[in-house]
Amino acid sequence: MLVAIACAGAVGCGEATIPSGPPAKAASVTTTTTTTTRSSPPAAPNSTVARIDASSDAVLAEGKVHIAPGAASDAEIRREIREARRAGIVLPSGNSASSFEQAQSATGGAAAQIQTPEVAWNPRSKPLAEWIVPVLQWASLHGWTGTVTSGYRTYYEQAQLNAAGAFSAVAGHSNHETTVYPGGAVDVTNPSQLIAVLRSYTGPLKLVGGVLGPVDPEHFSATGD
Repeated sequence: MLVAIACAGAVGCGEATIPSGPPAKAASVTTTTTTTTRSSPPAAPNSTVARIDASSDAVLAEGKVHIAPGAASDAEIRREIREARRAGIVLPSGNSASSFEQAQSATGGAAAQIQTPEVAWNPRSKPLAEWIVPVLQWASLHGWTGTVTSGYRTYYEQAQLNAAGAFSAVAGHSNHETTVYPGGAVDVTNPSQLIAVLRSYTGPLKLVGGVLGPVDPEHFSATGD
């Protein structure tokens, strides 16, 4: 314990006296930290995904859904370019949208040989290869009472028909995609009537139907295919 000592004129008067002896050592405390690691339980299999996959497989197996092919390879594109040139289609030299637009107006490409006649036999305003229009106009004046259901198609429109599973030529190989005679094609109603009427047609360019039979009876072109 500390003792206060009162004195007169002595050095250190009024100071506290500290008991002699070695200072007490502070007790050391050791703390041990224990970390417990808990392992996550294994994930349960996702049964919902499995059910969806099984349903999708069943739908595809029915054959009612068709998956369109992916992007064409370089070889396929080169083949399509050759087919287009053989059909008389003038292709643009550039690779931009503006080059395509300028090519149609400046070079007299496919777009320059397409007409969309506003007549009773074309109620859906379908674009047609130019040479087909006068033939159908003559047929309409000589007893054909049908209408046009399909005429000129772009490559992409033809590809959509392929993807939908409808009977149609592979995109890039259809007469519907061309306009220069003997290219070009049209689909119509009352096809048997049109065949009968066209037997009397004396024009230089022939429109033939019935070649594909029951598979595609409404199809007409210069060769019928």
